[in-house]
Amino acid sequence: MRAVGVQRDIAGGGGVSSALPSSRLDAQDPPLARAVFLLLFVVFAATFAGPPSGPDGETVFQTTSALARRGSLALGGTPEAEALIAEGRAAPPGGFMVRVGADGESYYGWYGVGQALLGLPLYALGSAAGALMPGVQEAHEGHQRFGVGRSEYFEHLAFGLRNPLLGALLGWLLVVLARRSGLGGRTAFACGLGFGLTTFAWAQSRDCLGDVSAAFALLAALHALLRLRERPRVGRALAFGGWLGLAFLTQAALAPAVLVLGAGAVWVLGGGRVLRPGSRRRLWLWSLLPQVLALALWVTLNLWRFGSPWDSGYGAAVEGGLFGGSPLRALFGLTLAPGRGLLWMAPALVLVVEGARRTLRETGRGWVGLLLAVVGAVLLPVLFMRGWHGAWTYGPRYLLPALPYLWLLATPAFERAAQRGRLRRGGLRRGALVLGLLGLAVQLPGVLVDNYTYHDLAVRAARERFPLTEEVGAPAELEARRFEALQFDPGFAAPAVHWRILRHRVALEHESFSVRDLFKFESETLLEPLQERERGFGHLGWVDLRERLGGALWPVALILALLTALGLREASRALDA
Repeated sequence: MRAVGVQRDIAGGGGVSSALPSSRLDAQDPPLARAVFLLLFVVFAATFAGPPSGPDGETVFQTTSALARRGSLALGGTPEAEALIAEGRAAPPGGFMVRVGADGESYYGWYGVGQALLGLPLYALGSAAGALMPGVQEAHEGHQRFGVGRSEYFEHLAFGLRNPLLGALLGWLLVVLARRSGLGGRTAFACGLGFGLTTFAWAQSRDCLGDVSAAFALLAALHALLRLRERPRVGRALAFGGWLGLAFLTQAALAPAVLVLGAGAVWVLGGGRVLRPGSRRRLWLWSLLPQVLALALWVTLNLWRFGSPWDSGYGAAVEGGLFGGSPLRALFGLTLAPGRGLLWMAPALVLVVEGARRTLRETGRGWVGLLLAVVGAVLLPVLFMRGWHGAWTYGPRYLLPALPYLWLLATPAFERAAQRGRLRRGGLRRGALVLGLLGLAVQLPGVLVDNYTYHDLAVRAARERFPLTEEVGAPAELEARRFEALQFDPGFAAPAVHWRILRHRVALEHESFSVRDLFKFESETLLEPLQERERGFGHLGWVDLRERLGGALWPVALILALLTALGLREASRALDA
């Protein structure tokens, strides 16, 4: 393992920031990070969902589409946008993700505008592809989903690649951060690749929700903070503040985590003795500038859209009970619930304690404290959400921004075991390998069986399993209680049920599922997925292109094969070195 903490640039001879990692990158590190990025992007792009699979992702896309087509955040101009507006009009306050604006006429999505801005370059790429292949666009417009006409196929498809791209970049950042924290090249390679393939980040990267974007921005801010510590320059201070601002614009619930990292910058810049006090203040102010601009943009857009500087669109949902859940129940559900718990959806995180112990010894309390503080800041708002589970998704998606930070704490346990020779005795390193394989086994069904198929069947079965006939409350309240109850029922555990659905499809080749076989309680009911997309493998973007629209797949296969070869070549160069 490389020496850590030996440089004294900003730490200035033992200041408090010397507890942060300070290892510099070697010549083989950039190709190592590129290899992980390329390999993860190939896997994510090969298995992504294509166009958004649900109204949440469609709302985000329609916001990007409106920005590109009309220069406005107000939805409209496509069949999907008009359907979302109609649903928003019919839903009770806080009951849908589209809200009427302050003018009483325009409708806006309530998701962070950062997600829409990140999608603009990919939307432009999709528009260019659509102009080259108008036949596929026309075929797409002849189909419906949820009874609604469809439009802009290639724009949807390219926009859907946003999360595979950002998910792969998360792997790239983890490799760089692992190397900066002093871990060896092979461990850093395993860190990046393992994050992508053995945690629920893979399933989250398939779709268009904003958690991957938020996770990327928050981790990029940590990387920028280490670079600022290594070489305090105005450009690096601006980059650090810019990533924090983007994280906030993507998900306002990340405000506590943004504040923690902002405080980390004050700690880093104030801990050394090389920089003069005036230089420290100047760098801190430069890092604060993009954050202030992001907050000003957020306030301005809120005032313009909804008439209040602090209402980002969620206001009605908050008043309707978005918060007010049981923190202890949510904590148990987020960590240990069979259908949603973090330790089931990312098993290698059991190494966090061992990895943190090693990091404390090698790097110091500062690095461990900063990582844990960010994790706590991400977790805290989620604990008070009634929908802590993240609804129809695979894994606890609201914790995705904290997952890379936990992963950085868990990864060193692998290298520590190798150094102590425990591999020969079967110890921790072999255990880490087993946990990684277990994680892969958990992620594969989440990709090969769409989470919408699972939830479509599970929600209907839950009405029989949890009748709640004596409960007092509106139908929506009863559905919410049933949905939370199925998270804790082992028979409804998502990874196991996904495997049962896959086995049924492969063995019997039909879409009629026995509730008894899938969810393990006495019932004679047979269920079938309601939507065509939820049958078979139509949830995979490229399968949809081939089967529904008759598109050619060989160009896609060729591009992915070339990227795979390039990624393997980069990995071979870096690991051999």
